[in-house]
Amino acid sequence: MLDKTPLQIEVHTPDATTVQLALIGDLDFDTAGELASVPLSEGVERVDVDLSGVGFIDSSGLAALVRLYQRAAAEDAVLRVVAATPYLRSLLRMTALDRLFHLPPD
Repeated sequence: MLDKTPLQIEVHTPDATTVQLALIGDLDFDTAGELASVPLSEGVERVDVDLSGVGFIDSSGLAALVRLYQRAAAEDAVLRVVAATPYLRSLLRMTALDRLFHLPPD
């Protein structure tokens, strides 16, 4: 049986227009729904997502990130991945999601 790490989502709002999310654990079929429950307040302009604490992500996790991007866009906000492990950077590049999430250069 695979060792699973539960997902933790730390939410910080340094100001009224920014939401910072730090994801820690596995973002997969079992935990992707937790990302959907993260509130995005009206007036948010930027959503920064830190994936450096994610050890594993599957297609459901990637889809959850895309849905979060769509929710942010509906609020006229920009979603950026501000930190990611080399594994996740590679995965986001292979799926062309690095362009969608404004992944910073190495």
